[in-house]
Amino acid sequence: MKFKFAHTRQIAIICFAFFTVGSTLVTVSCNSGSIDNGVVKFKMDGADWISAPPGHPDLKYEEEAITDGNSMVRIEAFAADGSHIALTVFNEAGISAGTYPITDTGNTGFYKDDFTAGGGYLTNGIPDNPGSITITSLTDEAVSGTFSFTIRSSGDPEDLRKITEGSFDVKFSYY
Repeated sequence: MKFKFAHTRQIAIICFAFFTVGSTLVTVSCNSGSIDNGVVKFKMDGADWISAPPGHPDLKYEEEAITDGNSMVRIEAFAADGSHIALTVFNEAGISAGTYPITDTGNTGFYKDDFTAGGGYLTNGIPDNPGSITITSLTDEAVSGTFSFTIRSSGDPEDLRKITEGSFDVKFSYY
C-alpha cells in the first residue's frame, strides 16, 4: 500500500494568527472547534461511548488514525467527557483487512477516563483475552473496522471492564 503525505497539522498552526496593531494584540482563529476525522464508538460495560468534541486537549482532533504504511495502524479517539481510547494493530508481515487477536504481540487496546490524568485500562497482561481488532477496510485515506476486548486497570489488576460493539471509521493523518 502506497501512502501520500499531507501536512494537516500545519493547517491548524496556520489557522491561529496573531496581529499586533499599535499596543493591541488581536487573536484570530479560523477553527474554534476540533478536527473531526470520522467516528469511533463502543460500549463499555454496556454504556455507550462515542468520539466527540472537544477532542484532544492540545491537538484538537476528535479522532486520528496513523500508519507507517506497512506494519502498523494506530487509532485514537476522544469523547466529550475527556475520556480516550487508543487501538494499535501491528503485524510485521503487513497490515491488511483481517482480524487481529488482541493477545498477539503489538496489538493493544487502551482506555482512560481522563486523558490528562494518570492510570488507565489496557489489554496487556490478560493472556486469555478473547478480544480482537478487525480491519474491514484499509485505503490510503482511511481505516474502518470493529473491536471488542477486556481491559484491566493499570492500578488494580482485579478491576476489569468489557469493551463490546466497537467500531471505527477514521481518516488517516499524515505529518
